[in-house]
Amino acid sequence: MRPPLQYHQGVDKLLLLVFGPLVVAAALLVIATGIRRVIAKFRSQASPDQIKATYEGYLRRLLNPQPDAVERELGKLLPERLLQLYQDKSAIQSAGFQLETPGKKGRWSKRWPVYCFEPLDIESLNELPYEEELGPGFCFATTGRGSWYWIAASDQRVKDSPVVFLVYDGGGSHRKTVATSLQEFLNWPRLPIR
Repeated sequence: MRPPLQYHQGVDKLLLLVFGPLVVAAALLVIATGIRRVIAKFRSQASPDQIKATYEGYLRRLLNPQPDAVERELGKLLPERLLQLYQDKSAIQSAGFQLETPGKKGRWSKRWPVYCFEPLDIESLNELPYEEELGPGFCFATTGRGSWYWIAASDQRVKDSPVVFLVYDGGGSHRKTVATSLQEFLNWPRLPIR
């Protein structure tokens, strides 16, 4: 005959029988979620053909500007210097550089990164940020990190206009006039992005 079980021995086994399967289920859930994330990440990556098609679409739009359609949508006219930029096919395709504010060297210099120029069309106009306080205008270039370079449109066609840097950081937007004209901005020294 066996001696009767002590109360504490039965409670120890009860805890193992009740909570053991819960611990195993939680571990399996964590593993399954991790595997699901890896598969989703792998599936969401664009194939080389998709990347090529996206780039070709961007390039087609970039090289075939539609200033008339953009101006109709804005109800204003874009500066002549911006239109000239989009006519210069090699300049508009340049990407991945920084413009350095002249006159300041070393630690005091200010660099303005340009990831790429935006296509001058209705699609870009509708996708890019709009600042109510600034009025009608166009974001002609981006840093690739939630910031754009914007230029104003006006009732009469002007030769040039100041360049405004727009930053969107999730908590609102910030803006700063970085050059008195697009001509000045584009003539600053170019450096590679580090």
